[in-house]
Amino acid sequence: MSPQAPMLLHSTYFNLGINNTPDIQEAYMAEALEYLSTSKGMISFWIGIRAKDMNRSENDINYDIAMHQLFINEAAFNIYNSDDTQHSQFVTDVNRWAPSTTRRVMDSYLTNLIIGGNGSTAQSIGADGNMPQSMYHSLYFALVDKSPGNIQKFTDICLKYLSHHPGIQQFSVGGLTDIKRDVSVRNFDVNVDIIYESKQAYDDYLQSQDHHDFFPATQGMISNTYIFDSYLKYQSKVYSLTR
Repeated sequence: MSPQAPMLLHSTYFNLGINNTPDIQEAYMAEALEYLSTSKGMISFWIGIRAKDMNRSENDINYDIAMHQLFINEAAFNIYNSDDTQHSQFVTDVNRWAPSTTRRVMDSYLTNLIIGGNGSTAQSIGADGNMPQSMYHSLYFALVDKSPGNIQKFTDICLKYLSHHPGIQQFSVGGLTDIKRDVSVRNFDVNVDIIYESKQAYDDYLQSQDHHDFFPATQGMISNTYIFDSYLKYQSKVYSLTR
């Protein structure tokens, strides 16, 4: 039996340029939810705005909206990218009313996906009446040694130290795909994506012992780290993970 094709995580980082206003941001995300979240073979969809309160040196700040789409495999992504009329309609609409938008795309083949099971301390309703907002934390690691064995070793370390913190709604780790498009960014070897149920859960993760231990465990392995943090506005679980 041939091995099953891996799931594909397709992440797009939009820079709205001179059109970056709250109204345009909201319209852009609502349009994406309507037209880009239900393609055949898409498992889940998330979109949100850059977390402007996260300004560490590793944080990428050259984007306004982060969109993440999990596909059952690369074949499903190819259908969405080339033959999906909803996708084409989205491109037509946003090019008309936000023509200065640019985008960067990071694609990963997932090797591990962990759903929930890590509840944290109950969060309270804030003074503004809103529940704590989920945070999508994306890390892209460029490794010194890019051999398959070292990539697997680094992936295992990520699973050990980063995947089981309280407050995690979803954790995934994977490697760079073979996709090479004009918008593709390919400066990484391992991609980790973590969805936290709140900013507090994320802050607790940053201070945890396992997070601190991750750095000596990976000493000398990493050449560059790129981080994209966003607050989720919409998320849609489209299909069952059962394949």
